[in-house]
Amino acid sequence: MRKKPYTEIGIRRLKCFRCGNKAEYQWQICSDGNTYRPICKECDIALNEIVLKWAGFPDWEDKIKQYKEKVKHA
Repeated sequence: MRKKPYTEIGIRRLKCFRCGNKAEYQWQICSDGNTYRPICKECDIALNEIVLKWAGFPDWEDKIKQYKEKVKHA
C-alpha cells in the first residue's frame, strides 16, 4: 500500500488503477486507507465529474467542461 505520494516521474511509469491506461495523476480516499492510486486523465475527469454532481454544484457541467480543457492542454 502506497502511503506517500508518487513523484511526477514515478506516476508516469505506472498504469491507471482503474482502466490500465498510462497514469498521469494520483488519487486517494479515506475509506481506502488513504492509499495513493495512479489514475489516467480519462479516469481523473470521470472522477471529478462524479464528485461535482454528488456535491450538488449547479454549474457542474461548466466546471467539468473547463477542467477537461485544462487537462487536455496540460
